[in-house]
Amino acid sequence: MEMNSWKCIRMIFFVVLMSAVITITGLRNAWAKEKESAFGKQIQGTYSLVSLTNVQDGKTSEPYGTDPMGSMILTANGRFVTFFMKNDIPKFAVNNRLKGTAEEYRAVAEGIYAGFGSYEVINGKEGRVKMHFDGNAFPNWTGTDQERVFTVTEDGLKQITPQAAISGTNTIIWKRIK
Repeated sequence: MEMNSWKCIRMIFFVVLMSAVITITGLRNAWAKEKESAFGKQIQGTYSLVSLTNVQDGKTSEPYGTDPMGSMILTANGRFVTFFMKNDIPKFAVNNRLKGTAEEYRAVAEGIYAGFGSYEVINGKEGRVKMHFDGNAFPNWTGTDQERVFTVTEDGLKQITPQAAISGTNTIIWKRIK
């Protein structure tokens, strides 16, 4: 009988221990999700482009000019659209976007960026967001997943793109549109 009592006590202890582990793990996951969703809620919104700088091989440039234009939308259901462009792209000589010259098309290709798809905050990595590109003006990125680093600022977001389509690292400043 005494042996069965110890088995019973050990079994109860094991069940209590496992219940505690499962409860603590569940709470930790719930806290992480709450933190994740809090950050996710902070970044949701519509933004206007303030600046975009690129650092490559220790050199800083402004590939979309000193006064670029653009918008980014991050929706509550995890969708995004990003668009930016140089503000001085020359107009086509012919008023038809399908009849531009090689130089006109090149100016557009070099002066415009657009991407759209879905995003999610990476669990456990504060400020890190995985973006899945359903489509992209740089076709090599269509269908890819990429990580971005977002920092919430007083009036918007700072975004770091470590593997910019033009090489190097982009730092993008967005102002929240109210």
